Amino acid sequence: MVVVQSNNVSAVNEALNEIHVEEEDYDRLRESIDLHHNFDQIGLAQKIEKHELLEMRRVAAYIYKKEGKWKQSIVLSKKDKIYKDAMETVSQSGDRELLRSCLFTSLKRYRSHS
Repeated sequence: MVVVQSNNVSAVNEALNEIHVEEEDYDRLRESIDLHHNFDQIGLAQKIEKHELLEMRRVAAYIYKKEGKWKQSIVLSKKDKIYKDAMETVSQSGDRELLRSCLFTSLKRYRSHS
């Protein structure tokens, strides 16, 4: 099936992505997402955003970021305390309001630890 995936057929991509999720193989899942875009990306992100593995949730945030769903990506990253990912997403978004929000959250977090 992996050989057929090079044709970027939605059904094949979805089936392989499902296998990667079931096997909890986040590296192959991310590679598949990067190389083969013809599938329901938001649907996959929604499916794995509550996965028990942190790296699977990071893949969900990555998908949201790729799809320009900046807020969803940032919310997931902040929820998992992966602030580096959140700040990278804010930077890529170019959205000043998102930047302000993340900076404010970071300042609150810093003050609470002081």
